[in-house]
Amino acid sequence: MTLPDEMRRLTQHFLEAYDTRMAAVAGIRTATAQELAEYRAAHQAMAAEQRERLAEYRAAHQAMAAEQRERLAEDRDRLASETAAFMEETHVANRQMAAELRAHLDEQEAARLAQAAEDARQRMEYVDELRSDTAAFLKELDEAHQAMAEELRQKLAEDRDRLASETAAFMEETHMANRQMAAELRAHLDEQESARLAQAAELRAHLDEQESARLAQAAEDARGRAEYVATLKSDTAALLKELDAAHQAMAAELRAHLDEQESARLAQAAEDARGRVEYVDTLKSNTAAMLNDFRTEFDEARRVWSSFTELMQQRRARKVVAPPPPPPPVEVVAPPPPVEVAPPPPPVEVAPLLEEVAPDDLTAIRGIGASMQQRLNEAGIYTYAQLAASTPEELRQGLGAVAQLAKVEEWIEQAQEMAAG
Repeated sequence: MTLPDEMRRLTQHFLEAYDTRMAAVAGIRTATAQELAEYRAAHQAMAAEQRERLAEYRAAHQAMAAEQRERLAEDRDRLASETAAFMEETHVANRQMAAELRAHLDEQEAARLAQAAEDARQRMEYVDELRSDTAAFLKELDEAHQAMAEELRQKLAEDRDRLASETAAFMEETHMANRQMAAELRAHLDEQESARLAQAAELRAHLDEQESARLAQAAEDARGRAEYVATLKSDTAALLKELDAAHQAMAAELRAHLDEQESARLAQAAEDARGRVEYVDTLKSNTAAMLNDFRTEFDEARRVWSSFTELMQQRRARKVVAPPPPPPPVEVVAPPPPVEVAPPPPPVEVAPLLEEVAPDDLTAIRGIGASMQQRLNEAGIYTYAQLAASTPEELRQGLGAVAQLAKVEEWIEQAQEMAAG
């Protein structure tokens, strides 16, 4: 295979990798749309169930107003102040999250642009050393890289704008929902003050049972989230913890004094907030994974380019060291030996390939979950031996932004123990 054919084959390989990446992005969009549809269906089913439960408890709520009139009069002002404080905390947290997301995307964009500039500079240095027979290929490769860089910039800009718009919409929707909820609570309290004194003991027992069940469920949820929270950024974990704590405190107060209708609305609002936060986290994770894929492909292109340069240097060296006795015309006719240079391309093809090995269960290592194991597999780490032989810097580079919360040094130590045992 001649050198131009080999370079064309490499170019075709780059284009196929790009098409594969675009197909993966389309799959992510489809999965996101399906998750949103499932979320809307679950939301509608839960609303219907809450309406049925509200109809069942309406008769009991009408009889308990007499005894709670004085307590509600005292608690109304406190509830209004707590609701306002919760709204302000939610607003500040959402703004902080949006600012962090924008800063993260800006950092990723700056790093990608710096890498693209460095690649362009290296290509310009090599162009001066190549012969005329590679000029056409260099031009095509440069145009392909520029097109890929431009498309990547457009994609990142679109994702950043969409994320900013969705974050602003979520903040506005949360603000409006909390304000509407506060107004409805005040109106409901004013309407029900005349009928809330009977059956107080029964209501307290029922509310105590509800509170015990809620606390047990909250403890179970906290245990289930512990492993996942360990892999997130510290600021995102703090935000989720703050929102969850604020919701639990407000829910406890409301369940002690309000009817099942207000409790159902608050639970629904909290569920919507968690769903949106999970969606934002999914977008961040997908963006980081896509950037890591782009970085890996650019590194692979640089390695291929280095191999190609070494091959050209070897060809030039062999032409210079040609046997002196034959006259120059004979040297031109005699180059069948340089055809033997064609075998060196196999290192270029084999270099990116991963050695087939039996994968180990990396989740057995403390701190590595299913999602983190998938990221390690994408970075080329499938076994304890590969993880034990890696350095902390290599792991952080392969994991990307998620590595800020990962204890890679402990992973390496545990992997060394498992590989040795």
